[in-house]
Amino acid sequence: MDSDDFDKLAGSIDGIGQALLRLTAELEMQGVIDGSRVSAAWLQVADCRPETTAVHRSAHNTLRQLSQMLDEARSSRQSRWLPD
Repeated sequence: MDSDDFDKLAGSIDGIGQALLRLTAELEMQGVIDGSRVSAAWLQVADCRPETTAVHRSAHNTLRQLSQMLDEARSSRQSRWLPD
C-alpha cells in the first residue's frame, strides 16, 4: 500500500466516521435514539474487548473518539439552547 492508497483509505474512514456522527446526532435531536446510551455503548465495547492487536487498539481508540465527539456535540447543542 503506497502513501496515496493510505490517504484514500484514511479519508474514506474519516468520511464514514463523520457520517455516523452526523446521523447519530440527527436521530438524537429528533428523539429517535438516546445519544447518551449510544455513546456509552461505544465506550463499553471499547473497554470490554481485549486490545490484542494494533487493529483492535485502533478500533477501540476510534470508538472512544466517536463517543467523545458525540458527547461534545450534545453539550454544544445543549449550551446553545440554555437561556442566558
